[in-house]
Amino acid sequence: MVTTPKTKSSIRNIPIPKVLLDDLKELYKVSSNHYGFNNNWYVFGDTEPITNGKIKCRKNKNCELAEVKQIRIHDFRHSCASLLINSGATINVVAKYLGHTKIDETLNTYSHLFKNQMNEIINIIDNLN
Repeated sequence: MVTTPKTKSSIRNIPIPKVLLDDLKELYKVSSNHYGFNNNWYVFGDTEPITNGKIKCRKNKNCELAEVKQIRIHDFRHSCASLLINSGATINVVAKYLGHTKIDETLNTYSHLFKNQMNEIINIIDNLN
């Protein structure tokens, strides 16, 4: 079932990486000749969006095949945010990307990731000589 998001800030346009865009273009090209595909279909699904149950089932199956720990679907969001922060994205940009209305929400959730950057600050200060 398609419903509105829980907050107004969740309604946003976010850029997608080139690799994903390329994959989506390839999927469009391949699918346009099959299964009755048309431009009214959902990216993930067909005439109806893929259900949460199917996504969870696929995730669980892939975790088993890869022999990795099961995580919640929402944990992918946390992984993405952590990767962005650890790769140098500013907390303001990460907050906006996640749709947080207040930066405090992002800081409270991910502040532990910045402890690793304290050593970087010491290295910068030491190299100022």
